[in-house]
Amino acid sequence: MKQYLVLNDFIDRFTKEYYPKGSMYSTNDAERAEELQQKGFLGDEVKQPANRKGKGKNADEDRETE
Repeated sequence: MKQYLVLNDFIDRFTKEYYPKGSMYSTNDAERAEELQQKGFLGDEVKQPANRKGKGKNADEDRETE
């Protein structure tokens, strides 16, 4: 599911859900997201960082030690 930053407060006309400025809007409907972007309610898509479980210096952080 893609996420977009809300630039201006709005109430979704389909779900009647309120989205305040600064919150995130999630959808799989690219056309709806584009419509809301054109009207100035949404910013660009927010890319989520790749989930890299088990890699990096803190990979063993949750492992119990004796």
